[in-house]
Amino acid sequence: MEKGFRDIEEFFLRAEKEMQKSSTITQKRRKAQKTETREELISKIKNLTEKLKGKDRKIKELFSEIAVLRDKLEAYRNRERELKRKEEELKQIDQFKKRIKNLQEEVSKLKGELKEKESQIETLKAQEVPKPKVELFIEVALNSVSELVTGKNKVKVLFSKRFRKDMVKEVSVRPFLFNSFISALERIESTSRLLKRDAKHDIYRIRVTSPYGEYRAIYLKLEGDTVKFVRFGQRDSIYKELDACGWSFS
Repeated sequence: MEKGFRDIEEFFLRAEKEMQKSSTITQKRRKAQKTETREELISKIKNLTEKLKGKDRKIKELFSEIAVLRDKLEAYRNRERELKRKEEELKQIDQFKKRIKNLQEEVSKLKGELKEKESQIETLKAQEVPKPKVELFIEVALNSVSELVTGKNKVKVLFSKRFRKDMVKEVSVRPFLFNSFISALERIESTSRLLKRDAKHDIYRIRVTSPYGEYRAIYLKLEGDTVKFVRFGQRDSIYKELDACGWSFS
């Protein structure tokens, strides 16, 4: 029986030793596992740190690329605005071209009408009116002008025989010249200028601008508000004639 107890005791002792041995091995393994886990963590931390550094570089590169892309985008937007502005300018240019074309057509049309009128004027210029009819016209017209000018400008206007003769001579080949003379006469204050003074009279002229050129009507300032027209002719020739006759109006 004692042997049986001893065997049981030895069995438990061996079992206890085995358990202690197993516990020691387990603790060692756990310690080894703990050591390996810490190294792994350090390694992982290093790896993560390197990855973070790499990602940081990548982020910086991406931000740099984003900045470049933003600059390009702004440049493209500016370019787009410039193109739109030029497009508007081109539209305005097209409108201007259209207006210019319309104006050119209108000018061409007016030139044609002007040429036709000039042709009609030249035809009328070439037509000489019979002197008897011109003389009658001048006589009646000058009488009415005397009354008209007298009433409007409060100046009595007389016309010498030589003036009437000069007027008939010119108007017989230049029908519109009389109208130009009337226009200048109605503005006598602005078209008149003193030429000479002698012992008897102050000699004036009025400037007559006509389709046929520049003419001059010479008149004398008489007593009071009376003037007397004594000569009429083209600007250059009338002065030569007056110089030749010594400015005599007798």
